[in-house]
Amino acid sequence: MSKMNDLNKQIEAKRKEMYAVYEKDPTDPNLLKLSQSLDKLLNRLDQISNNPPIQRKE
Repeated sequence: MSKMNDLNKQIEAKRKEMYAVYEKDPTDPNLLKLSQSLDKLLNRLDQISNNPPIQRKE
């Protein structure tokens, strides 16, 4: 679960960074890079959420 928490923190930080850049200049070319980076993080979270860890039988 720690991996998901870390990922959620990264997502929130990237989202805040993107909003801050947008508020300064909505035409900033870095917005695209930030958006793509956020998309990658969200896709990772989706993968983790849909593929729970394999439980070992002991």
